[in-house]
Amino acid sequence: MSNSEIQGVGTRRGAMTRRRALGLAGVAGAAYVAGPLGTFGGGGDAADPQAAEAASSCVLAPEVTEGPYWVDVREKRSDVRAGQSGVPLTLDLYVYRSDDSCEPEAGAVVDIWHCNASGLYSDEAANGTSGQTWLRGYQETDSTGHVRFTTIFPGWYMGRCVHIHLRVRTFSGSSTTYNFTTQLFFDESVAAAVFATSPYSAHGTTPDITNSADGIYQQEVKAGNVLMPSLSGGTSAGYSGTVGIGLSGLPASSSNTAASSSGSGGSSGSGSSTDTAVEASLVSRRFIHAGDRRELVLGLKAGERIAAEANLMRGGRSVAHKRIAALAPGRHNLAVPIGDATPAGAAQLKLTLTDRAGNSRTIRKRVAIPNG
Repeated sequence: MSNSEIQGVGTRRGAMTRRRALGLAGVAGAAYVAGPLGTFGGGGDAADPQAAEAASSCVLAPEVTEGPYWVDVREKRSDVRAGQSGVPLTLDLYVYRSDDSCEPEAGAVVDIWHCNASGLYSDEAANGTSGQTWLRGYQETDSTGHVRFTTIFPGWYMGRCVHIHLRVRTFSGSSTTYNFTTQLFFDESVAAAVFATSPYSAHGTTPDITNSADGIYQQEVKAGNVLMPSLSGGTSAGYSGTVGIGLSGLPASSSNTAASSSGSGGSSGSGSSTDTAVEASLVSRRFIHAGDRRELVLGLKAGERIAAEANLMRGGRSVAHKRIAALAPGRHNLAVPIGDATPAGAAQLKLTLTDRAGNSRTIRKRVAIPNG
């Protein structure tokens, strides 16, 4: 999405419509944050440790306030520092569709904004920074749901613990179709190490509010999850961290809509069908160990008699295959055996469902083949 495409979307200083904080799974606007990587499961790319860390399991967290310092500056950039000094911080953020097996969401607009080492926000008259846009910016998620921001470790200001604001939006033309806001928090031992260095130390080495005393932090605690990236690195070279955020109620993506309406060709990214006339769908997928071998078990739901063919693809070739010529209407499991010679790692599932009239539907999903 270009800058011109989001011109006029909302107004400055918090005029964007915000959802009420949500506490129930499956309600539009509820957010999920990825937990530790499991041995089996869909979503993510096992060839990318960051994506794998972000993608496997989803834990409910409610949306929280955008705060008083939101400004829709519409600066599309990965490096948001714009001359601000501080300990470097790289954030890899992954956006997933929690109600579609945590599939990646491509084309989402992700904004971050936060204060500098002195506790000031840009473009705020009260801070004497009107017209400046440092430590603000947005990126669009790629086909893996990923954006990367280069910034500095945030400072602190009176009344709040250390945090970064984050907003995820989707658009149809100039209209906002989805709008979710949350905040990221940081381990206090890391913050203490950072604030002992220049230029942070000139502002003060200890925030006046701890995480546990911060009301918004406590909202996330009460929701059962705190958005806190696990950081690696140090104050000299900088820190890096990864966060996976799954969102429910996202509108159908334009790529999915186009694929469904075309009735032909394949699709990639979050996965979609090429023809919706076939009354059959993929309802689940999981890896299991069956005796001394691995299997990918696909749960199918058929509303008519179909044939099903599944391939696991790597580098343009099939590494596992299973075909069943005839399935009656109803629910079925299709088990795809995986040979011992197939190494663990990322692959793409290509599932083709064909009815008796010859109509076909192709579903593509990213999967992570487990170790044998």
